[in-house]
Amino acid sequence: MGVYKVNVSLPKDLVQEIDEVATEFGLSRSGLIAEASARYLADLKNLSAEERRRNDIRRAIDGFRRIRESLPEGYEFDYMARLRADRKREAPATGQR
Repeated sequence: MGVYKVNVSLPKDLVQEIDEVATEFGLSRSGLIAEASARYLADLKNLSAEERRRNDIRRAIDGFRRIRESLPEGYEFDYMARLRADRKREAPATGQR
């Protein structure tokens, strides 16, 4: 992995704080900024992935609601019985589940 020099303008107070923390942790200024940047980017990516998961779950729930609303009034379906039947059908011949 290559190393690139980057010019960044930061407020004086922030640079002082960066220097203090870097010294406290035995890092260079560049090392601290690189570590902080990497962590920040990882957090953004994780947040983005979490938000996508939440949106997928919301869409699935909305889809199930639309299906339920389209069923005739009084329609009943025993979901647990269906799941049990599916599990029995997929169980290995040894009787294990």
